[in-house]
Amino acid sequence: MVFARKIAKDLLDFIGYSNLFLALAVFCSTIQGGFIFKEAADPSVSFSLLNFVAAFCLYNLQRIFQSSMPTTDTRLVWYRRNKKWIFTIGILIAIGFTETAWNIFITYKQGIFVYCICALLSLFYFLPPLNLRRIAGIKQFYIALIWVLVCIVIPFMFEEEHFTGAMYFKKDQILYIISQFCFIAALCIPFDIRDINKDREEGTKSLPVILGIKQSKLIAMVLMVFYFVIAFFIETQNLLLVRGIILPVTIGAIYFSEPKRHRYYTIYFVEGIIILQTILLAYLL
Repeated sequence: MVFARKIAKDLLDFIGYSNLFLALAVFCSTIQGGFIFKEAADPSVSFSLLNFVAAFCLYNLQRIFQSSMPTTDTRLVWYRRNKKWIFTIGILIAIGFTETAWNIFITYKQGIFVYCICALLSLFYFLPPLNLRRIAGIKQFYIALIWVLVCIVIPFMFEEEHFTGAMYFKKDQILYIISQFCFIAALCIPFDIRDINKDREEGTKSLPVILGIKQSKLIAMVLMVFYFVIAFFIETQNLLLVRGIILPVTIGAIYFSEPKRHRYYTIYFVEGIIILQTILLAYLL
């Protein structure tokens, strides 16, 4: 029994701390757009694959950078011990995905320019000299913006394989983008609450550091209310039902967020809400 628990813990640590679970959440956040808007189904599938690999590689690049500095952070200490394995897996995934990535780049070449800009913005988020995550109060909104651009806006710039651009977004698509921005920004708050002490030490002025935990939770809950209310104005069957399920689950996740929560809480419960949303959309739409 002790051995089985150790194996289970090692597996959960690996999936969570290596960013595999996060990459799956990014994949789900991308592909679900095609469930709601059928004309975006093909690009959503293609970019979901590209985003899975890009999220895994970029977030692990961030962990490599962070773990190279003195730290007592549980995740970074684990990462420092296992980064050779993570690096090897990243190389193998990148090599195995080369042909598929090339086909996506050729098919959706008009969107790749924006994609590369988003990749640079993702690097500027944590790399000096910019280190944009330290700008007061923008941390979760910056993440939500990049997330929505990569996972939703770029795939929506195509109808099947034909480039249409952002100028021709329909009302429902714009409302969906805004609501998902609110959703992702709200989900970032529990992570900032968990990291409040670390952010204070590093000088990162996240919302919990600036406003306190209670006010930050309130802002996250207000964002979730916007996420739900916008569904009334999107003409998609059962979307309101899906968001009616997601709303209380997310509000609960926000409410019970605390700095001393185990990292599994944010990694598997909070990030898992994105995956739950995708599963509900797949079965109920």
